[in-house]
Order: sequence, then C-alpha cells, then structure tokens
Amino acid sequence: LRGKFVVPVLLGNALSRPDGSDEEYEHYCRSMLLLFKPWRALHQLKDDMSTWTEAFESETFPPDLQTIIDNVNVEHECKDARDVHAQTVREQRAKPHVY
Repeated sequence: LRGKFVVPVLLGNALSRPDGSDEEYEHYCRSMLLLFKPWRALHQLKDDMSTWTEAFESETFPPDLQTIIDNVNVEHECKDARDVHAQTVREQRAKPHVY
C-alpha cells in the first residue's frame, strides 16, 4: 500500500454539469469517478470497452459519497439561481423609473 496519501486535483475548468450536453455529461462522469471511486490505475475506473458514462452509471457509491456528489449538483443549481437573480436585478436597474 502507498505510504503517502494523495488527493487528486482536476485541472481545467469547473466541474461539468450532469444536465449539459452528452459531451459535458461524459466529462462529469469521468470527474466523479476520478474523485470518488478508489483507484490506483486507470483500468480500475473503467474497462477499455466502456465509456465514462457507462462506468459511472454502473457504480454504486456509498451514501456519504453520494451525498457529496448530490451537493456538487446542488451547487450548480445555486449558481444558476444566482445568475438569474443577478440578471433580473440588472434588467430592473436598466429600466427607467416612471413616477
């Protein structure tokens, strides 16, 4: 066993969303497996014949990890709500006030 603990760090943009395009969902599945499925070699995450989506959807995560994965999705939803609210405020401020 490894004597030193390591934490994977995903480089690049923010985590993809599960509700995006097929390509974004594939990236999301790969990221979730990399972060939450124990592995030491790539073949432990998925076999050569399966896609990241197939590997992710066939995986059963323990409840505590599933909660974290769900929270990642909630964070995306909160950011969407923030962006919609900010846009609404900007639009309201841009309208002339009629008294």
